[in-house]
Order: sequence, then C-alpha cells, then structure tokens
Amino acid sequence: DDRWNQNDMQLVAKKVIESLGAWKQRDALDKPVVILETPKNRTTEHIDLQSLYDHVKTALINSGEFTFLDKAAREEIAKEYEYQGSGYVDPNQATGPGKQRAARYMLGTVITSNVQQVGNDKLVYYKTTFELTDIETTEIIWTDHKEITKAFKKKGIGL
Repeated sequence: DDRWNQNDMQLVAKKVIESLGAWKQRDALDKPVVILETPKNRTTEHIDLQSLYDHVKTALINSGEFTFLDKAAREEIAKEYEYQGSGYVDPNQATGPGKQRAARYMLGTVITSNVQQVGNDKLVYYKTTFELTDIETTEIIWTDHKEITKAFKKKGIGL
C-alpha cells in the first residue's frame, strides 16, 4: 500500500519516543511539562495525526519521564469550575481556577509527502517532523524527524 498506515505511525512514534527520551536524559531535565500543539498535515491524504500524538503521549507519560497537560479539556474544566463554585458543591471539596500547572514546552508535528511517478514506478516519500518549543523563549530546543519511502510498481493490464 502506498498510503500512510498503522505501521508507518508506529515507526514514527518509536523514533520520536526514543529521541525525545535521549534528549531529556542528555540535558538532565526534571520531568518536563508539555502541551500538544495542533498537528499539521501537509499531505494530500487524510492522516489521523491525533492517533500518532496519542501513541507518543501515552508512551512518554507511562515512562514516568514526562507530564502532559490536557489542552483539549480546558473549556470543559472551566465549566466544571463554574459548577463547583455555584453553591451546589461542598465548598470544602470544590476546586477552582488558579491551581492548574503551566506548560513549559509545546510539542508539535508536521507531516509532508511527495509523490513521484515515472511510468509504472511510483515513489511516495513521507517526512514527519516533531519539534519541542520552550514556551517562555519560543526556542526550539529539540527536533527530530522520521522519513518513510514507499516504492511501487503498477501492474499492467493483461489480456
């Protein structure tokens, strides 16, 4: 198959997890607090990059070496704060704004592809790049990529 698939996702995730873990060890960081940037798909295919993020995030959280904040849940959490502050909840048990952790780093990804076709030969090249940005300074402090190339021959129509 010349399209992005589950195996490709696993290869990319493995590379990112290993590389980011090595970077953390090399720089002797404490447990980095990370938030995910919206992934960018610059291919002509529909690729579920959220699934790739989930794979990477799960492995890094389970390693005990990284903390991820849930950017997607912020709106729901704000509504829950409002409810808990409404008087319906025991004030001694209610939580509220002002105690969330701040992310120090933002992890982003971009996937691109290039298709070359000559006669019956087709070559599909994918490149997935991850970057970790320091939110305070906007400095890209880590980056890595994984390239995947798929070569195919189209079968001729026989009689």
